[in-house]
Amino acid sequence: MITVKKLTANIGAEIGGVDLSKPLDAGTVAEIKQAFTDNIVVFFRDQKPLDDVEHIRVGRYFGTPDISEIQPTPRAHREVLVLDQTNPKGDGADRWHRDRTYLEVPPLGSILQCVQRADVGGDTCWASMYAAYDALSPKMRNFLDGLSAKHSIVRLAGYSKKVKETLGDRLATWPSTVHPVVEVHPVSGRKALNVNANWTESIVGMSQDESEMLLSFLFEHTKSPEFHVRFNWNQNDVAFWDNRAACHYAVADYTTRRIMKRVALVGHKPVGPNG
Repeated sequence: MITVKKLTANIGAEIGGVDLSKPLDAGTVAEIKQAFTDNIVVFFRDQKPLDDVEHIRVGRYFGTPDISEIQPTPRAHREVLVLDQTNPKGDGADRWHRDRTYLEVPPLGSILQCVQRADVGGDTCWASMYAAYDALSPKMRNFLDGLSAKHSIVRLAGYSKKVKETLGDRLATWPSTVHPVVEVHPVSGRKALNVNANWTESIVGMSQDESEMLLSFLFEHTKSPEFHVRFNWNQNDVAFWDNRAACHYAVADYTTRRIMKRVALVGHKPVGPNG
């Protein structure tokens, strides 16, 4: 039997009674899935180091492990992405974002383990995009329900040298995609804002000025602290978050080495309120 301790009213819970390095039975997996659905991001403290095979196994309990097209250091197990940073400012994770919404099918979520924590700093924040949507006025929600937005990898490439270096000439031919501004979650049925500062380029059918004005408002709105949970990492801690319902932000306030390992899960094409 696991324990679930909520961390804020809108998002985040710590799960106890689970050792992710060992096989999980069906009942435990079902309980974790429910906590994940209810809390958007769940945290596992005091874990053992997961090798790549164990990390992938954990991912398979909850979906199909994904292989990222952005891999600064490819590994034998390409499902595991290593984030090894000392000077993270401007790499892109220090902006509120969902992962890889420039894809037609963005990831369902990610399972991230802290391999080496920074000496000071290096927290990660998550924002409930359910709460961000619900906090808008009924008229604004109704307006947004009918909108779509263009998402492009080129947007972040304008900020991140790492993205430019990793993708190189492929940037010029990388396709953009269009997603609903409001996504209906396939499990909870709740509506979540689906725009983010890294990848959302423009609102379809609006002028550039109109689009920039609306997106600037929504990006700023997402920063409201009542939508957030902030997690201070210890070595071997694990976070599992729902990319369909959360944006996240890696606080770039550290100058010593920080190493994280991530397994993302294959998702689905976002569906809006109008199908």
